[in-house]
Amino acid sequence: MSTAVSRVRQPIEALFAWTEEKTGIECASQVRSYQGLMVHVFGKLAAALFFWNFLRASS
Repeated sequence: MSTAVSRVRQPIEALFAWTEEKTGIECASQVRSYQGLMVHVFGKLAAALFFWNFLRASS
């Protein structure tokens, strides 16, 4: 069971680490509302997808 969980968990953690590295999504200290948080999160995710697509296209 532990091996199965770690096989699934490692790629997910790698994805989140990459997203944090490229966008700084965890830095939301100035967000004051739920709507502001959603704009921050989805904006950062859009930036991450842009980086991912840009890096894939340039390889």
